[in-house]
Amino acid sequence: MSNRLPVFDVFRNSFRYMLEHYRILSLFCIFSFLGIYMLGGFNLADNLLGGAFYLLYTYLFYFIFVRVYFNRQKLFSKPEFINALVRIITISLLAFASLMLLETAVLFFLWLLNPLEIYPHIREMWTNFIASNTFRYALYGGMFLFLTVIFYIPALAWVSAVIGRNASITLTFFHTKDNYLRIFLICFIVYGLLPFVIFMLSANSWLLRAAFTAIFTVVQCVIYLHIYEFFYKVRKHK
Repeated sequence: MSNRLPVFDVFRNSFRYMLEHYRILSLFCIFSFLGIYMLGGFNLADNLLGGAFYLLYTYLFYFIFVRVYFNRQKLFSKPEFINALVRIITISLLAFASLMLLETAVLFFLWLLNPLEIYPHIREMWTNFIASNTFRYALYGGMFLFLTVIFYIPALAWVSAVIGRNASITLTFFHTKDNYLRIFLICFIVYGLLPFVIFMLSANSWLLRAAFTAIFTVVQCVIYLHIYEFFYKVRKHK
């Protein structure tokens, strides 16, 4: 049996699941919309208590969504809640550290070029390049490729923690071996292109944009969990 992630099948099976479970998913869309509406009601930087409540609400939304998807009898389990919280904090900190390391490496490389006589020419070429559309597309694609490695793949361990399975972060790379580019392609479509679709469909209406975002949040969750399901061979949902 091939262990290559079938990109087309992931989307096909995800939409089939959404059609079969549209009632419960509609309820999650409502909860997602409430979270977005709540976020629009205050400034996170000026309202720490409100921000903390929003983060807790969002975390509970994803936690319960995963448990419902995998048909766990209890919607809430304290040990798994805490274990999953530790995992996602660890994954987020590692991802942040990786981004800082990448930025430091780029700045160090530019510093090494500084004494060279060719540096002004390189700087001029670089300035022209970063002003081009090619750079914007390359940066966007490169960002998602990097995020796939430092966040989207490790976050599979968080899903394992939520449903009470082995939540090793390092094992996520073992499970997904030889499929990194396929995961990148799916994540780029789901997390990179869908936001543009939302913006184009609702550029002039905050309410419409919030509604589309709520729907696409649920779509993103289902597709991501289908990726997890393929690699971890979890018992199928009912």
